[in-house]
Amino acid sequence: MFASRSVSRVIPAAVLAASVGVIAAARPAAASETVPVPVLNWQPCADQQDAGFQCATARVPIDYSVPDGGSFTLALIRQPAQDQANRIGTLFWNPGGPSDVGTQYLPVAIDGFPAQVRSRFDIVSWDPRGMGGDTRPVVQCFDSEQDETTFTEQLYSGLPAIPVSPADVAKLSNDRATLNQACVSREGSLLAHVSTADNARDLDLLRQAAGDAKISYYGTSYGTFLGATYLNMFPGNVRAAVLDGAVYPTAWAGTGKDSPALSTFVRIGSDSGASETVTAFLAACAEAGVSGCAFAAPTAEATQQKYASLLESLKAHPVTVDGGEIDDTAVISYFQSSIFTIHPVPGFGRFPGYVEVAHFLQDVWLAANSASQSPAAAQAAPAAAAASPQATAYTTSYGRQAAVICGESPNPPTVAANVKQALVSDLRAGVNSWPLVAICLGWAVEAADAYRGPWNKPTPPVLVVGNTFDPATPYSSSRRAAAELFDGHFLTVDGFGHTELLNPSRCAQDAIAAYLIDGTLPPDGARCAQDYAPFSQ
Repeated sequence: MFASRSVSRVIPAAVLAASVGVIAAARPAAASETVPVPVLNWQPCADQQDAGFQCATARVPIDYSVPDGGSFTLALIRQPAQDQANRIGTLFWNPGGPSDVGTQYLPVAIDGFPAQVRSRFDIVSWDPRGMGGDTRPVVQCFDSEQDETTFTEQLYSGLPAIPVSPADVAKLSNDRATLNQACVSREGSLLAHVSTADNARDLDLLRQAAGDAKISYYGTSYGTFLGATYLNMFPGNVRAAVLDGAVYPTAWAGTGKDSPALSTFVRIGSDSGASETVTAFLAACAEAGVSGCAFAAPTAEATQQKYASLLESLKAHPVTVDGGEIDDTAVISYFQSSIFTIHPVPGFGRFPGYVEVAHFLQDVWLAANSASQSPAAAQAAPAAAAASPQATAYTTSYGRQAAVICGESPNPPTVAANVKQALVSDLRAGVNSWPLVAICLGWAVEAADAYRGPWNKPTPPVLVVGNTFDPATPYSSSRRAAAELFDGHFLTVDGFGHTELLNPSRCAQDAIAAYLIDGTLPPDGARCAQDYAPFSQ
């Protein structure tokens, strides 16, 4: 969903000499009328955890310009409309990533959809082409998960959780190039065909397979860029679209003035969004007091100073927690990547909830300020924030995300340029992982069919939703996305976390339901509050 922002130990950096040629991009092609529409044979899902859901598969071309040249088998999941007599149609949801697989996420996130919407729509998600889950074939950079783990551990040894010095950023960049080369050499022929535009073509086939004349769509995080791409590739096939926690399309496509001097996520403003959310988190922590937020000091200023003092202490004297060394960059990495949801999401370790994040900060504070670490501190493990849902088969999360990001979104082309953009980001947002997430040096496969605009082709009205403190797709990105679309309407949610879907607001859900069901839009300038305070139990 969720702009899966891996810390640099999970997704580090790289540089490759210009001798590696770029696989040439072909002209974008619309979904061919000669491509057969898949037949969806819905059956109860085999996994007992998915009771009440139905599963199916759909075959789509690997290359739409050569529709009989091989295919992906996409895995789909749906919850049928509860009121079948008044069913409107299908609502397609993409959770984001890029690379998040719908068959795993929809059962977890289903309650985030408004009750009225679940009543009137079949809600369908799918595992995108090449991204794993039950979809095949899959982008893999190595033969096994163990091979990838061994390779990356050796590659990134000696680097902090977030490289800060120019020398460390340069090493990370060179290391990433080595990893990128491994991916390209193993999967080169597949990597050109996992772009957002190809996913939009798949989505149009799935719309037809569901029997809908026009699409109803809900996208979260990167899924909003897929939504914007579909809107502009197939503007005549749109009924309604909700873009929740939106990616500013021009920033992702890299057609603005900042590209490719800045990386994809720095262009979007994810670094600033994370920094602003941390500041707001600490202020809300102080307001909640120690009974609600374990890290609280008496005032917002005192809590901010406590956090600054903790980072300064760990920079000079790291502490050992759960057998691993924690310095200031490890705390920053955990903190910023763990505040996507106010409450924990069961089964998803990277969404521990704000109360748990505060406990972690306090445990590390106690460890840093005592001669012997407390038992509680020994249990805190920042690596939990980077955990991903267990896939049914090994897929390299690095390779599948990089295949989309690096294949279609320009990023700094040299080691020196990566060092410079990291400095730019640090100066404006403080030390953070975002400049290092999309280091694409050595990724020699360009998407064969990327769509890079325009983004304002005439469509029906689109509803864009943005939380004021979103650490991944910041409020500013959502606002710019709404303004860039032909008829974008913006709804503000005053609150925390990445997307309204995962951080519910009954007010916003009522507005979303009214729009999806009967086309009623909220008034200009509408604002909603979240249902829960950040440190509510």
